[in-house]
Amino acid sequence: MCKLSYVKKYAVILLLTSSFQALNAQEKSQSNEYTKAISNPERLEGDVKMDRNRKPSIVLPFTEVKSGDSVLELGAGGGYTTELLSRVVGGSGNVFAHKLYNTKRLENNRLPNIVSLRDHSLFELSEVMKENNVKRQSLDAIIIFFILHDIYLNNEIDKSVFEAFTSYLKPGGVVVVLDNAAVDDSGLSSTESLHRIGKNFVVKEFQNAGFVVDGTSDALTNKNDDHTKPWGDFKGEQDRFAIRFKKSN
Repeated sequence: MCKLSYVKKYAVILLLTSSFQALNAQEKSQSNEYTKAISNPERLEGDVKMDRNRKPSIVLPFTEVKSGDSVLELGAGGGYTTELLSRVVGGSGNVFAHKLYNTKRLENNRLPNIVSLRDHSLFELSEVMKENNVKRQSLDAIIIFFILHDIYLNNEIDKSVFEAFTSYLKPGGVVVVLDNAAVDDSGLSSTESLHRIGKNFVVKEFQNAGFVVDGTSDALTNKNDDHTKPWGDFKGEQDRFAIRFKKSN
C-alpha cells in the first residue's frame, strides 16, 4: 500500500510539473509574439515614437490577443494599434478595422491580414460583418481604444450594438477598452467638452450588456491629471483607464 501511494504521489508531481512547464512555455511564446510585433523593423517611424506614451509592451499582453486570433478594432483611425494587432495575430489571423483612415498602411499588400471595413455606423455592424463573411461567435476580441467616448458623443451605441458584440464574439471572447479618464462617476458629462468618459459608467454599461470585468490595468494612469482639462493638453500622457471585459456565456 505504501509503495502504491508513493507511486501515485510521484505521478501527481510529474503531472503538475509537466503542466507548469507547458504553461510557462506557452506564456513565454506569447510574450515573444508581442516583443516581435513591437520590434518589427517594418513598423513606421511615427508609430515607434508613439510607443513611449502608448506602452504597447504592457497594453498588447493586456489585450490577450494571440497568434491566429480574429479581432475587430473599432475606431482604428491612423492604424497605430491596427498594425501591432496585425503583427501579433499573424498570417493565420485577421484584423477587421473599422474607420481605418490611414489606408496607406495597406498599400502593396503590406499587411494582408487586415480587412478595412467600409465606412459605416455601428448600428450597421452586424450587416458589415456579414458582408465580410465573419461568422457569429468567431471573434476572439473587440478592441476599442480611445474612441468609446466619441461613440457615445455621436449617439452611435445602443442595446443592438452590444448585442452585435455578444453575437460575434466567441464564448469567453473579450472586449478591451482604453479611454481618456474623466472623474470616475461623471458618466458622459465630459465627453463633448473634454473628450473624456467616466470609468464607472463604462463598467456599468458593459455589465448591463452581460459582460464581466476580467481585468484592469493602471499602466496608462497619470495621477497628475485632475480631469479638468482636455486630454490633448497632456500631449499623450493624459490619465487613461484600461478595462478588459469578458463575454460571460
